[in-house]
Amino acid sequence: MVAAAFVGPGTVTTASVAGASSGMTLLWAVVISVLATIVLQELSIRSALSTNQDLAPLIRQFGHARGWGMPIALLILCSVGLGNAAYQSGNLVGAALGLTGATPITFIYAVGVTGALAAVLIVIDRYRLLERVMLILVGLMTCVLTGLAVACLPELAAVHRQVVASGESVDATLALALIGTTVVPYNLFLHATAVRHRWSGIALPEALRQARTESVVAIVTGGVVTVAIMVVATVVIAGDTSQPALEALRFGIDERFPGVGRWAIGLGLFAAGLTSAIAAPVAAGWAVCGVMGWNASSGSMAFKAVALIVLAVGMSFAIFTARPVSLIVLAQATNALLLPLVALVLLAIVNSPLIPNDYRNGWRQNLIVTAVIGVVLMLATTKLISVFS
Repeated sequence: MVAAAFVGPGTVTTASVAGASSGMTLLWAVVISVLATIVLQELSIRSALSTNQDLAPLIRQFGHARGWGMPIALLILCSVGLGNAAYQSGNLVGAALGLTGATPITFIYAVGVTGALAAVLIVIDRYRLLERVMLILVGLMTCVLTGLAVACLPELAAVHRQVVASGESVDATLALALIGTTVVPYNLFLHATAVRHRWSGIALPEALRQARTESVVAIVTGGVVTVAIMVVATVVIAGDTSQPALEALRFGIDERFPGVGRWAIGLGLFAAGLTSAIAAPVAAGWAVCGVMGWNASSGSMAFKAVALIVLAVGMSFAIFTARPVSLIVLAQATNALLLPLVALVLLAIVNSPLIPNDYRNGWRQNLIVTAVIGVVLMLATTKLISVFS
């Protein structure tokens, strides 16, 4: 589930835009975001397994114990509820762009079809089988992109120099977006709930070891996919920003693999978007219901109401936007701006008495997490200063 949410249309779009406009200049942002994701997801895993509780109830307990119940609840509602609504719009736009690329369906109808399918699957609670099918399609897209990236490597150095020479300065929004598409705040809640169920009944040390290993493999794989997309976009698009990056990427790949590339990217984008369009509202439902003290089971009315509201808001933004690719990048940047707030609360929890003493953070872990939060805060501050100036 976490991997499906990671490799979504935001990853494909943002990495494509970064490669097309900046070449491999923003590779550092991908490396930092992968390391940050590994660190923060480990905190989420350890908190959930050591307490046998989901992350949202832990945050709720932490806030009430210190008289911060309302501010903490508002933080989660904003960072996960509203943040997921913005992220959801990107998921639906990405899925719609993929569907319109592979079929004659128009963009508006594609958004409607994707949103309606996600809504039905959330309501009837039968999305798990479809997720597996979607993951197969995303896997096929990943194989095409990584294979093409390897084929593009001989041209990469020369084209990268050309793109950088003709391009502008590094865009702080793109750097934030690359971090936001990797370190996704709602994945912290999704991962905590998933590992609790997956390793239920297994001894805690063994469960932690297996969960950490699986998490690192999935996150590093997602980082490799992001880099592969940047490589392909750099070489295939070669700095030509006269058309949307996804369009240029799709047609560029189809030129190299006639009749294959366009279908692979189109169906892969649709698969990634639909899978993430299910995962994002589900994570929001768990997080918001958990922090508000409502029934967080996937069959409860409260859970479905929260999930469907997130889906509906995302659909509204997706349908009425005039620049869908820009919306996807903006959604990723929004997630990166909200990330430090969630990370700070998580850091406080893993140092609190809520966590068994043997599983609390040591000074080295606190130093690493603080550094991660500091980097994201620095980028977010830079972006905010540029906006207001």
